[in-house]
Order: sequence, then C-alpha cells, then structure tokens
Amino acid sequence: MPRETKHSKQATKNIILATGNSVVGGTTQVTPEVIEVVAQIATQEVSGVYSMRGTLSDRFTNAFGSSARGKGVELTHSDEGLVIDAYVFLQYGVVVPKVALEIQNAIQSQISSMTDLHLSQINVHVTGIVPEKVTNKIDPDNLFGETQTAEVDD
Repeated sequence: MPRETKHSKQATKNIILATGNSVVGGTTQVTPEVIEVVAQIATQEVSGVYSMRGTLSDRFTNAFGSSARGKGVELTHSDEGLVIDAYVFLQYGVVVPKVALEIQNAIQSQISSMTDLHLSQINVHVTGIVPEKVTNKIDPDNLFGETQTAEVDD
C-alpha cells in the first residue's frame, strides 16, 4: 500500500518547480498551501459547485477578517506523486459524475499551467447537495391574501 503523508504547518515541505532555465542558478519553490488555493479556485469556478467544505478553523479565520486558504482542498504526497482531495457541496439537480469530472479537469489544468506539476490523483468528495432556495410567495404586508380596496370619501 502506498505511503501517504498529509502536509502540516510544522512539517511543510516546499515543492520545487522545474524552471528550465540553466542560465541563472537558483530554484523556484511553492508551498503546498499555494497548490491548495489554486485547486480551490479552479473548483469554485466549475458550474454546479455550490461551495467547498470548511473547517472550524476556517470559521474562526473568517470571523477575524481573513479568508480561509485552500478551504475544502487537501494536498497529500504519496509514493506515486501529489494527490489532491477536493471536498465540495453541489447544487441540486446537477449530474454528479459530470461535475466531478469537470472539477478534476479544472484542477489538473490550472495546476499544470501555473506550476507545471503533474498530479497523480484528483479525488472529488461530494459532501452535500444544496437544494434550490425556494422564494417566499407570501407577501408580509398581506399575510392572508386579502384584496385591498381603496375607500373614497365623498
């Protein structure tokens, strides 16, 4: 069974990108959080995705004015390579396999074009379906549906 390790803030290992530039020495590195943010944005742009899964720490972060980075996305390193797990809430009525495939394609495309990294797996976890919001058809000024007639004084 392949060994997987989730990244943590204590043991964050930067990912070195191939730059293809032999003229100037040095490396380009990105943190796993950057990959997670790219995957999160790519996922949220797919039609049919309602939102991403959040955590308790995301709620605290949002309460103090900062947005949660990489919300709903986890990056792991396995023997085969990098693995992305995306946790999503979908809109009611979508074709789940079709939206999941679009999410996988969007993540792969963005990660590949922005970092030139290859992901060995992209797993989509549907954690919920959000029903359509039903509009309230009751007029708060006319709760009983009575017709209003204007009285005219002679």
